[in-house]
Amino acid sequence: MTLLGLTVVIAVVNLAVGYAAAVLLGFGPPTFRDAWSALGFGNRGRLEEPDLLWLQKASAQPVAALLDGFEQETTELQPDIEPYDEDMAELLLPDQPEYWDLNEKYVETSILKLNIAMIKSGLRTQEIDMRLRAAAGRTDPETIRRCLEELKEVCQSYLEQHREAAERFAARISELGQLRSLGEEIELANLEQAAQLETTLSNLQHMDFESDLEAANRRLLSEIHNLRVARHWLRDMQEAAFLAVARYEGRLPSIERQLWHDPLTRLRSRIGLEVALAEWWKQGRHQTRQITGLLLDLDSFGKVNEKYGSLIGDRVLVHVAEWIKKHASPADLVGRFTGESFLLMMPDVGPRAAIKHAEQFRQTLEKMLFRTGEETFRLTATGAVVEVRPEDTDEQVLRRLQETLREAKRAGRNRIFFHNGRQPEPVEAPNLGAEQTEIVL
Repeated sequence: MTLLGLTVVIAVVNLAVGYAAAVLLGFGPPTFRDAWSALGFGNRGRLEEPDLLWLQKASAQPVAALLDGFEQETTELQPDIEPYDEDMAELLLPDQPEYWDLNEKYVETSILKLNIAMIKSGLRTQEIDMRLRAAAGRTDPETIRRCLEELKEVCQSYLEQHREAAERFAARISELGQLRSLGEEIELANLEQAAQLETTLSNLQHMDFESDLEAANRRLLSEIHNLRVARHWLRDMQEAAFLAVARYEGRLPSIERQLWHDPLTRLRSRIGLEVALAEWWKQGRHQTRQITGLLLDLDSFGKVNEKYGSLIGDRVLVHVAEWIKKHASPADLVGRFTGESFLLMMPDVGPRAAIKHAEQFRQTLEKMLFRTGEETFRLTATGAVVEVRPEDTDEQVLRRLQETLREAKRAGRNRIFFHNGRQPEPVEAPNLGAEQTEIVL
């Protein structure tokens, strides 16, 4: 080989290694795989922009302009996904302390212990829920009696554990400094949770279960549903508070890895999402790369849990998570943000591609028919798309996504809204040709 040829080979190798290192560290232009797909030689299995030549900022364009040139594409959700039990999955072995760093010197530990009490309660109530649903139509007195007594026991046990944990937290509110008002909100929410438990116990004590067994079955299921709604609302609130306190105290990067993932969907949990975003911002990715955020929320999902039980609801969430994961890029940050909402942070993707991705999901879900036994139901979703600005903090981006989602919900649901830099506005999207699919749960 000539000296010139050897020099060229060394130069190419150095360039490739440097490029790979830059991409791996989260900096630089799109990956070779992105470029390969953009040139039409590959398909990443996700919805991409027609080209990746750094589009103009979306805030300077009307939403309609972002949607020009959409291609008609269809996707199918794979129905052969193994479902997981949410409460079983989220029970991160609280009886084995080695799985937790429950250091009492950290005030957020008290919030975590409140969640453990809720998880244990959720486990047992879901088991009772499943037995009642299995007996529906042929309910016998023994089933009702046993479920009633077990539900009373669950509520009483949860109330005692919750009160103990809530009292420990209330005693430490003064340690929160500037976040004291947040601590007071949690204290109020804990009082409301205790009131819900006391109301349920009172209702159970005074119910007539002898005259109509099927009515008794339905009433017990209704009480379980009310407990589930209250528990999930408090869980989401406390998780947000846990993150706020950890961020304020500078302990966000040291949160245990066991809390980073949602065992039900196998995606990142909200804690895992925010830990990763904090690292992105520390690396300065939001200043060196184009990033667009997408928040998707299932509409009226509580009705699915109420009518079919949380096990069926869990299976739906697993299918939805699988679709989102399947159509995301390996570079995307994907996770379950709250109970029925999912967050995607997409680097090297502009608003146009993100809006298309959100619309493809919305229209695909709208065409899905979920089947459980002889019954079928459909779901819709509402979404928010936000472009990250170089001056944004990660907290500002999340707040803007939530604000945009609330506006979309207020406007009627089953739609996508885009934040144009000044305010949220609706997306008028063409029909992307999603096909009818049936999902057996």
